[in-house]
Parts: sequence; structure tokens; C-alpha cells
Amino acid sequence: MRVLVVYDVSDNGKRTRLANELKRYGLSRIQRSAFQGNLDSQRMKNMVRSIAHLIDPSTDIIHVIPMGLRDWEERIVIGKEGGEIA
Repeated sequence: MRVLVVYDVSDNGKRTRLANELKRYGLSRIQRSAFQGNLDSQRMKNMVRSIAHLIDPSTDIIHVIPMGLRDWEERIVIGKEGGEIA
């Protein structure tokens, strides 16, 4: 299934560790605080457990949004898509 992960993490170190963990799961950055990719349900559960330990839930937030392929294909993108952010 397609998975969209968006987050707001205040600490630079935690944010970097989170981004690296999402990349480790094969997700691709689509914006500074947003990643997407394909994961099966078990791998998504493992990822959620893994990334939950990287943040402070009293100040940070992560949204993990499972999507169907059709939902993703119907998205509207305005501007340049994909690529790494420096």
C-alpha cells in the first residue's frame, strides 16, 4: 500500500534521525517534512513502532497515512515534485 508520512518535529537531531529512518524503510522525500512510498502492512506497523520512539509526543507529531494507489494517482501537485532537499 502507498503510505504518506508527514511530520512536525522541532528538534533538528530528532528530525534528522526520523528522516533517516523513513529512508531506511524505502520511503522517498517529497517535501521537507513529508515522505511517501510503498510498504506492506507488517512493514508499516514496524515502521510506526520504530519512528514513534524518535520523537517527543508532547511537542512533536507524525501522521502516517495509508492510501490506495488510486488516491495517490489523483493527487494534485503544484510545483516541482520529488528530489532531496538540501
